[in-house]
Amino acid sequence: MSSDSAFEKRYVDPKDQSNVEGLLEHFNLPPKVIVFLRKNKRKVQVAIAVVLIAVVAFSLYRSYLEKRVEEAASALAVAVKEPVESRAGALQNVAGKYDDTTSGTWANVELGHLAMTEERYEDAAGIYLKVREGLKEGNPLYGLAMTGQAQALEAAGKQDEAYAVFDLLKVVEGYQYTAYSGLARILEAKGEIDKAIAIYGQYLAILTADEGSDRQNTIIEERIARLKTKK
Repeated sequence: MSSDSAFEKRYVDPKDQSNVEGLLEHFNLPPKVIVFLRKNKRKVQVAIAVVLIAVVAFSLYRSYLEKRVEEAASALAVAVKEPVESRAGALQNVAGKYDDTTSGTWANVELGHLAMTEERYEDAAGIYLKVREGLKEGNPLYGLAMTGQAQALEAAGKQDEAYAVFDLLKVVEGYQYTAYSGLARILEAKGEIDKAIAIYGQYLAILTADEGSDRQNTIIEERIARLKTKK
């Protein structure tokens, strides 16, 4: 006595088959699966349609994003080559139009750099702060924006505010040297020699732990020795 096998094609009257069911017959699916699909034919068709629409929509959206990123990069490349008198406007256009892209962020960074070269230090500090607030701490541009903000504040004569930003910069990977150098420089400018020496000492301890920093070690040791003569 024979029994149904998943490897034996079952006869299904053509009038009982939808296109989907006819296709499934060719896959020799188990009878129970085919019966289930037949009973839920409409739901299956809707589910397939939804999946196909989602796949197509995702593909189109990804293509749109890729094109937008390329357009933003191209616009930024053109903007930074603009003459100085029109560069700010071009960068602002990129920053506004492509604010959701890395190129848009870079445009703001460039605006900060431009403000620094024009000695508009407080404007530069505000621009860098805006960039920093729009980034996560793990973003490679985060430390750069924080450095720009601290240096702009320092140049504007706002030493206490600059010191606070440099102090935060100490924990940003890759910017420790910049942070300690800025902190010591501000303390030295304020005449707080003992505190400056202490910061340089912390800086030196970090340098000593890094290989290939002998030259920088020597520079910091010379600064410490020079400061000690001022006490």
